Amino acid sequence: MAADGPTIRFRNYQPKSDELQGLEVEKPSVPTIEEQVGTTDAVHKDATQEPLLNLAPKKVNWDLKRDLEQPMKKLRAMTDRAIIELIRKRVESEEGEEPSNKGKGADLAAAVDQQQRVDADQEDED
Repeated sequence: MAADGPTIRFRNYQPKSDELQGLEVEKPSVPTIEEQVGTTDAVHKDATQEPLLNLAPKKVNWDLKRDLEQPMKKLRAMTDRAIIELIRKRVESEEGEEPSNKGKGADLAAAVDQQQRVDADQEDED
């Protein structure tokens, strides 16, 4: 090899030929995290630091969920009432078309009516 040219050094490559074996660069020793910080026992010995280690970050949307709970409860109740009203209208329209099932449709409409009153009472209690 020429001494006046650039010198080749291998950091990650392991040369196969014997003449290039001496050009390898020694890998630097990197201290582990435990060596840098010390043992974990030393971290846990301090009683004032223990609560800081147990803290878990809150989810970023926890306050949004809390604030939306009441409006969503009202919206769910309104949706249920609308569904019940649609069912009642369908039952009434079917009752008008099929006179043979008069008694059955009236019972279903009464049951839907009663369920709507129960839902309204529960909403008023909340």
